[in-house]
Amino acid sequence: MKSIRVLHITPSVRMLGARQSLLTLVKELAGTKYEPYVLVPRKGPLTEELDKRRIKWIELFLPPWRKGRSWLTLPSRVAQLRSLILEKHIDLIHCNEIYPNPHAVVASSNEPLGKEFFGVLVNKRRVGRPQIPIVTHNRLSVTPRMIKNYLLSEATRLIAVSEAASQDFAHCPWFAEKVRVVYNGVDFQEFEAAKTRRSMVRQRLGYNEDELVVASIGLLMPRKRPAFILEAARRILERVPQARFLFVGDTSPGHSGYRKELKSLAQKLGIEDKVQFLSFQDHIAEIFAAVDLNLLLSNNEGFGRVVIEAAALQVPTIGSNVGGIKEIIIDGQTGFLIGGERANEDSVFWKSMDDFVEKAVFLLQSPQERLRMGQAAYEHGRRNFSSESYRQGVMAVFDEAIEEFRQTAPPW
Repeated sequence: MKSIRVLHITPSVRMLGARQSLLTLVKELAGTKYEPYVLVPRKGPLTEELDKRRIKWIELFLPPWRKGRSWLTLPSRVAQLRSLILEKHIDLIHCNEIYPNPHAVVASSNEPLGKEFFGVLVNKRRVGRPQIPIVTHNRLSVTPRMIKNYLLSEATRLIAVSEAASQDFAHCPWFAEKVRVVYNGVDFQEFEAAKTRRSMVRQRLGYNEDELVVASIGLLMPRKRPAFILEAARRILERVPQARFLFVGDTSPGHSGYRKELKSLAQKLGIEDKVQFLSFQDHIAEIFAAVDLNLLLSNNEGFGRVVIEAAALQVPTIGSNVGGIKEIIIDGQTGFLIGGERANEDSVFWKSMDDFVEKAVFLLQSPQERLRMGQAAYEHGRRNFSSESYRQGVMAVFDEAIEEFRQTAPPW
């Protein structure tokens, strides 16, 4: 049987959650009827991981769609993308995030690339219908304006990473037709293997065996509420002096001085010697192996992959009751949800400080309860968020998109 060639387009090679999910997916697709090719903007950590797994990748930088500085180079790069689609006989395009969706839509159209291109760019002209199916992942919240600007209505199918993420499209007339929910998956074997290195990693990070590591892992940005964690840490340390707080991740664009602000806050609170900041780590499974309690207190989160990564190492999570987080934590069983129905509002969320401190202290002082919740989180994650279930869910959407095209569109 002829394989179906899929071009997976990613706008970045940094191994953050979206690329971790992509790597998990293409590993799982290799050897199935779907043959993966990954289009990357440059070489980097992702291509190194793809090489290890013998996954084919192609380098082509696609300038940002909505930046004026890109307009001179966009037509030629989109033309290159069109040529590549034809040359490699690509049967389906998968945009790993929404940002390359307009590039894929225009490149896979049979419309000429000329002055009309700029009409599409500024939403003054509709592009011709794509000639191969496009499946695009929506991993973060999107606004109606973003749906329009990134031509998301032109995708054949949109994969939302949670029911909450799917609701951003609920007002669209094509919502039921196009939007499908597929939860992200984690390679549990990779994380389970890291567990054997717990003592070594903790020693490398400077933690004694009797210390309890509380971690917040991800981009260092206000949305993740690290200042809230630091304020709570001061109170937690009064009752659990062996607690240690670990932040892993780089600052997001636009927040370059944020790490310095947080370090100053820790110093002001008198807890700087109990707090550690690490830059982004390529081997995040090892970091989770050193952790006793995971935190994800964002004010908005499409999914919350770190909850499942922690669960793969039997570490429970305290999370905010928002977005995809509340779909993957079973409150009181696999972790705790805090903040109530308005947990997305920072002013309201800060009022849950007492509740958070009590729950964190409870888990840190109760090793048996922490173990019980961690085991429950592991079992829940294995059942619902494995790499196998992720592959099956995405393949079902690919199948659906291809079948629709077979019925409604002629081949190139």
